Amino acid sequence: MNPPGNRTPKPDWKGLSAQAGDVLGPEFWQDIASIIPLTGPRVDMYETPQELVVVAEVPGLSSPEQIQLSFRDQSLLMRGMLVRPYQVIDEQMRLSERFFGAFERVFRLPSNAMTDQMRAQYHNGLLIIRIPLAPPDGEKVIPIQFT
Repeated sequence: MNPPGNRTPKPDWKGLSAQAGDVLGPEFWQDIASIIPLTGPRVDMYETPQELVVVAEVPGLSSPEQIQLSFRDQSLLMRGMLVRPYQVIDEQMRLSERFFGAFERVFRLPSNAMTDQMRAQYHNGLLIIRIPLAPPDGEKVIPIQFT
């Protein structure tokens, strides 16, 4: 069991990825991508002491109507449509690693996320969502009334 406040260590996916590429060959990840395609835009999420930041690759958006952000049940929902900027049929595609089409992504937010102060900005194909985090509360003493 981990001490309170410590997170479970994450697997070394980058190391595993490098080992698989070394053993299975340089085309391994391209072959896997064609079997298990992305189901939405690629996303990075990181946390600082003050905020949680979500960065999503959503290239080619030209209006706010193409993407929607909402909050429900302690989760951030991102919905939208990415349109392929060039006209080709599937049979013409030699390699297809980018995601296009309708998507919905759901991100569970920590309990200290101040969702009423979320803000989002779109610039150069990146949607950056900043969610302030409440400072950690210390132990609170509850007074006991004796009668």
